Amino acid sequence: MNSELSELEHLLDAAELLRAIQARRPAIAQFHNEEALFADGRMAAFRGRYNGAAVVLTLFHGEGHVDRTRRRKREFDRLETALADGRFRIAPLVAAWPGEGITMTAEVTGRGLDAEIAAAEPAGRDALVGEAGEWLATVLAGAHRQAVFGGRHWVRNAARQLARVGGAEDRALARTLGTRLEALLPTVAGTTVTQALIHGDFRPRNLVRSGEALCGIGMAVAQWMPVARDLARFLVDLHLTHPRPGGRRAFGIDAGDLDALSAPLALLERRERARLLPFFIGVELADSFAQGAREPDRSEALCAAVAHFLDGNGLPLL
Repeated sequence: MNSELSELEHLLDAAELLRAIQARRPAIAQFHNEEALFADGRMAAFRGRYNGAAVVLTLFHGEGHVDRTRRRKREFDRLETALADGRFRIAPLVAAWPGEGITMTAEVTGRGLDAEIAAAEPAGRDALVGEAGEWLATVLAGAHRQAVFGGRHWVRNAARQLARVGGAEDRALARTLGTRLEALLPTVAGTTVTQALIHGDFRPRNLVRSGEALCGIGMAVAQWMPVARDLARFLVDLHLTHPRPGGRRAFGIDAGDLDALSAPLALLERRERARLLPFFIGVELADSFAQGAREPDRSEALCAAVAHFLDGNGLPLL
């Protein structure tokens, strides 16, 4: 409940800040806010209309908001040029006011990839999940690098989140999951990691079929992050929202989805997939478990996934 109240407070603060900006900037005042989508202590997103067109306005605020907005605009400009009129695209940038911390992107209409996957037969599901992997590979193609992986940051962050879990049974499971991630750390620390300019929240619902194109939406400021983390986020989210009926499990999630999504990612070497992908699946399971699942079916699936990960199936295999 506290997180819900906190988000509501952030939304109210962001809406007030947006109104103040619009009062002094006539061009931004042309945006008509229809719905608040998201807010935290650093950014907020609103759906509305600008010059008659449906758009999503992102408002960055707080320390460094001008720089974050400029980086987002530069990355959108780069990707729009690189992707051009290809099969894989992003929601186009409509306008930007870096000094005010504001960007606007066109609202993409179409069918979410999550809905397509939910309705697909097994073979069709593999193709759709693989297409998501192709989208990610295409978007990351122009900006990736090799680095040495530390890992301690991710374990500490997971431990902080898991410490908030309530309920005796859930707390016990959370402690065991935190211990497992700590035990996995020596197997990944010091290994080579492929980083890319990650745009945040790579999930099935953030890919939309618009005509012949598959478009990414909800993209935040790009940061250098492990590519394996994006794959893990997609896989855990897909498993919890649209599990494959009767699917084989690997590391708590569906093995078929894992194979289909990672196949197009040629930039990830076999050893990196074998070690870092299971580690980040554990990190994403910890994040989901700490946040809690409101729907009973998802909560049950989450506990089952964590238990499978802990049952000897969360260890990296070469």
